Amino acid sequence: MRLMLLFALAWMLFAADYRVPAGTRAASTNATETVLPGGRLLTSTGQFFYTGPGTFGLAMSPDGQTLVSADGGPNRFSLTVLHSVEGSWQRQQFVAKRNGDADDDDGDEWRSVFMGLAFDGENELYAAEGNSGKVRLVDPRTGKRLRSFDLNTDGFKDSYSGDMALDRARGLLYVVDQANFRVVTIDVRKRKVASSVRVGRLPFAIALSPDARQAYVTNIGMFEYKVVPGADPKQPIETGLPFPAFGFPSAESRKGVKRQTERGMVDVPALGDPNVAEANSLCVLDVSDTGHAKVLKFIRTGLPFGKRSDGGSSPSGVTATAEQVFVSNANNDSISVVNAQSLLVEREIPIRIPGLERYRGVMPIGLSWHEKNEWLLVAEAGINAIGIIDAKAGKVLGHVPAGWFPTRVLTERDIVYAANAKGFGTGPNAGLEKSFQGEMRRGAVSLFLLPKADELSATTARVYRNNGFAEPAPNPRPLPEQIRHVVVIVKENRTYDDVFSEGARYGAAVTPNHHEMAKRWAMSDNFYADSEVSVDGHHWLVGSYPNAWTESSLMAAYGGQKDFRMPTTAPGRLSYAGSNSSVHPEEQPEGGTLWHHLDHNKVSFRNFGEGYELAGINEGEGLKPTGVRVLTNVPMPDPLYRNTSRNYAQFNMNIPDQYRATQLIAELSPMKTLPRFLYIHLPNDHAAKPRPGDGYPTAASYVADNDVALGRMMEFFSKRPEWKQMTVFVTEDDAQGGVDRVDSHRTVLLMAGPYVKKGYVTHENSSFPGLLKTVFRLLKMPPLNLYDAAAADLSDAFTDSPDFAGYESKAVAKEIFDPAKAREPRDPKPSIKMDDPAVLREQHKR
Repeated sequence: MRLMLLFALAWMLFAADYRVPAGTRAASTNATETVLPGGRLLTSTGQFFYTGPGTFGLAMSPDGQTLVSADGGPNRFSLTVLHSVEGSWQRQQFVAKRNGDADDDDGDEWRSVFMGLAFDGENELYAAEGNSGKVRLVDPRTGKRLRSFDLNTDGFKDSYSGDMALDRARGLLYVVDQANFRVVTIDVRKRKVASSVRVGRLPFAIALSPDARQAYVTNIGMFEYKVVPGADPKQPIETGLPFPAFGFPSAESRKGVKRQTERGMVDVPALGDPNVAEANSLCVLDVSDTGHAKVLKFIRTGLPFGKRSDGGSSPSGVTATAEQVFVSNANNDSISVVNAQSLLVEREIPIRIPGLERYRGVMPIGLSWHEKNEWLLVAEAGINAIGIIDAKAGKVLGHVPAGWFPTRVLTERDIVYAANAKGFGTGPNAGLEKSFQGEMRRGAVSLFLLPKADELSATTARVYRNNGFAEPAPNPRPLPEQIRHVVVIVKENRTYDDVFSEGARYGAAVTPNHHEMAKRWAMSDNFYADSEVSVDGHHWLVGSYPNAWTESSLMAAYGGQKDFRMPTTAPGRLSYAGSNSSVHPEEQPEGGTLWHHLDHNKVSFRNFGEGYELAGINEGEGLKPTGVRVLTNVPMPDPLYRNTSRNYAQFNMNIPDQYRATQLIAELSPMKTLPRFLYIHLPNDHAAKPRPGDGYPTAASYVADNDVALGRMMEFFSKRPEWKQMTVFVTEDDAQGGVDRVDSHRTVLLMAGPYVKKGYVTHENSSFPGLLKTVFRLLKMPPLNLYDAAAADLSDAFTDSPDFAGYESKAVAKEIFDPAKAREPRDPKPSIKMDDPAVLREQHKR
């Protein structure tokens, strides 16, 4: 009852319409004012310098003359170095070898970096390599490797080196080994690994106390996953599960469960308690004894998983003074303040947006201490700003605009340096040699003078305006009250220009149903994916905005440098999802996902194909009906687990979309009344290598398969009794599979139903949160988070004058695709994983 009352109050309070400021302007990259996909703005403060993609590490030399960022992403893992020369900054970039490049003559196999950076003097820089499990010492002037250290010693394997902290006085480097859940101490003077100590689950960030006698490590993980007993990646059909073992939270996830494989019944290990000390916590290490660190205490920060939160706190950043330790809880939009002597949490400092206090999405990550002012600076990735907190008063003073998705912040005297993982966007990718978004993306380092306290009101107002948090309209535009049923169909990887521009690669001849729907109902020419790839796309579309764990991992993984491994003795490796795209427990926000939101609001729903492309799954051949074999005990969100079809295939390019359409229609046809919300994953327009023997003579055949299946589904829905109260939305999970002349994020959005305007094109700059905002409004639900709360909805595409006429599916020329010939191949052969960058690059060449 209390929960229902809170939701009712939230809905009543949300009569005002918060809305991003772009209006009908298209996405654009501009140093003065960038229009982001979805309608938010960037008005960065001060200077900026471009880096490689996915900047998550930042370090300043002791003399303040050299700044280095660690950039992770496909084919451009790099160190970007800024040298101060006579008052101006000069930029260098040292790029790691790409996959397939030969090693240097000296055997250097440098392939990647990940987060960790530490200066030892002006001309010696330690950089974590990530996937290799090594740390390299380089000269920041030349990029030359001076030496390297390997964490894979003393019986440890599959290490993943991450964040670092250096005690210069004693020559001790503390390195997070994310895969083995430990911190490794390297004696840099003796040039060897001295010791290691196990900390919590998925350790992420590390900081030292000012006297270097304690180390503080954030644990961003929730569970230590296990392999399904007997599971063999070489024999997935026989030893894997056709569906995840359980939902989370549930009795089965706490206690374990028996499940059937083709080989027999197995006891799937339990996940246990999500709130154990090692999960979502700060681990305090005593490092006073040189080379022999030991755990003093685990301190849980932020909200525990449970009644008040559908996710973990995701502690993502840490910094310390002699008196206090500060931890950023990215999922809770809060800072935990820990007493450095008692090791007790003294207070929680919430970061809230006036008028939108209920909603999360600020996403604090990196932290920095400004000693003179006693201010805590916070990299607020979710609102593209640097927050400034008066630590003594325990309150937020204001925010300063930064670049897109700031992850790290440093202060040197009164200069602020921010690492922005997404820089200032990508812009168009039509006509470019490198059109794959993962390779196009650039981060940026921005620097500005720390504002005075009386200047913060103006910079804060700019941040609020940029994000749509300022001056809401008194009432949202109306939507037809008659609509009670909503269908969302999510496809894979096409841009707007791929389908609808003049000369489109997959125009009307390949996609006649798409074109007929656009003609018959409504579409957008200014709709964007918030994602660069499928991982973040499938998160955004189910209301799970990508946090620090998701964003840092996906960029490393798409560059082939953060891989799931099995068998392994490194527990963290079982959490590495690679390009698999579904939401794991570590990624569930405080407010939960779309599935939690529907469940909390008592809206009936059914899911087809979304949500179980989890870490370590197999997507080979012979895996119908689900298209998958699960090899670990990674769970689905429980509301989704309970409401997902077991007869519909998730992403698996061996399975025709015709099979998916048939299974959907077969499952829904007997129902007297459909659930109010249907979510359908229809992925084959992703396209793959031609398989003439299986009915796919060209790559376009997959897109045509997708189009025919979409037409069949639309025909089915239009003949159901619920059609008179239904709206259907069709979009893509991302736009990386094609090119676009406006922006590489611009993608397909179709709207259909009796109350959708005929032949209408909406020009409103909107994206996935705007789509969800429209869905929530139609289903009489409040917002889920800050993103959809302030998004531009699609209400202009609706009318009060319905047309209840049905839809007849359109055929595709049989030389392009013959539905009768589409089949899953019987002979075992390698199948592509979702969004394999090599396959995508090959598609772009074609």
